[in-house]
Amino acid sequence: MIAKIEDPAARNSRIAKIIPYFGSWPSYLPLYLHSCQYNAQIDVLFFTDLEPPEDSPANVSYHFITFTELLAKISSTLEIDIPDIEPYKLCDYRPMYGLIFSEFLEDYDFWGYGDIDLIFGDVPSFLTAEILQNHDILSFKKGHLQGPFTIYRNTETIKYLFKKSENYVEILQNPQYCSFDEFGKQVFYVNLENEESVRDLPNDNISVIAFKESLEGKLRIYNRQNVKESLSSSDVVVFDKGKVFDLRNGEQFIFYHWVLEKRATWFHYESWFATKPDRFFVAHTGFYLPTQFRYFQLIKSIRWMKGLFIWLWLKGSNFLKRRLGGTVTIDTYPKIGWIKRL
Repeated sequence: MIAKIEDPAARNSRIAKIIPYFGSWPSYLPLYLHSCQYNAQIDVLFFTDLEPPEDSPANVSYHFITFTELLAKISSTLEIDIPDIEPYKLCDYRPMYGLIFSEFLEDYDFWGYGDIDLIFGDVPSFLTAEILQNHDILSFKKGHLQGPFTIYRNTETIKYLFKKSENYVEILQNPQYCSFDEFGKQVFYVNLENEESVRDLPNDNISVIAFKESLEGKLRIYNRQNVKESLSSSDVVVFDKGKVFDLRNGEQFIFYHWVLEKRATWFHYESWFATKPDRFFVAHTGFYLPTQFRYFQLIKSIRWMKGLFIWLWLKGSNFLKRRLGGTVTIDTYPKIGWIKRL
């Protein structure tokens, strides 16, 4: 049974999450879509050339567009030339989505963007009527506006907020990702002495721009730590009928994002994702059904040992490939267990 939103005023604030997506659907997509089903407050709008998955929730829609057509649309809307880019570069364009996709957003109070390597929790318990009424931009990782999920009030002023950057055209025309949608190349928030210090930073990302506007009293920003990212070896996150929470202390999260865990060779995706279970567990070694979780310590240890073996083998084989002039396609991070595609 799908959980219902209990706050009518919050329910009446319509939110659109815009996701251009190209390539192929990941195996974990059913989990993401299932978590969306519990959150009718948010409409997810995919812009893609892929075939829509079967049994998508009513609040998820698919709008066909090729990558080439999307680039042409962006170029025409922003009136700039777009270089030859990879789909990942679209992340830099996220703060412009309110303008680029404006014809799809006329009936929404908020628009936003985000990732799909996550599961939503009980969103309405975080986006209450009071919070939505008193904020113009909402993001859920303390320190900056976050790419996985940030929403903006659907106003003309906020739609053009990105133009506060003196070099936004240069950033958008750089084929490399510049983190304009988050914190720029310098990860500014790590060394920020206080909130006022943001005034001295360049406008090379939307977070700095928004925080400066907030200091001037022109914007109201919600920026608190409500998201779970990065699991320790003892952490376990539970998804249970639309809620996401810490197994040990019951703390709820607006979503869990496995952006770091997925880099590890021992993080395990499961064949049961397509069944979209109402309850499952996530640890730093991957996903577990309740039946698997009964033997959690055993399965966890097996996954970790297999992953470590794969990482060590990959590290050694890559060393030989480089010595022999071969090509490395999957490389190891200095951090044990982490890998990346080149």
